[in-house]
Amino acid sequence: MSKSALILDFRNDETLRGLERAAEALGVSKNEFAETVIERALATIDIDFEGRLVRTLERLKSYEASDLERDIWDFARSEVEYQDPLQARYVETKDTYGIGARTGVPSGTACPRLSD
Repeated sequence: MSKSALILDFRNDETLRGLERAAEALGVSKNEFAETVIERALATIDIDFEGRLVRTLERLKSYEASDLERDIWDFARSEVEYQDPLQARYVETKDTYGIGARTGVPSGTACPRLSD
């Protein structure tokens, strides 16, 4: 496997120190830790959307008409038989610390909250 390199210049020294402490605490090299964190960040922002779409299309092509009909009925039945574990409701918020104002969310805006 070939290796590629990237030199990082940290503008914030504390970020580099945090990277060093985290890598040491986990018993891995700084490079290994940084690469893992970057891989997870890239997965989070869905950079491989096209690859995922191709894989999803391949899976969909494998379905047969009889499977599709059964799957539609199974899905419909599950929608009425099982309670959704993640139910949300809107609640009014207070911008106590001014964070909303700094991020463009006006005070008193309703936001989703998971039900208790």
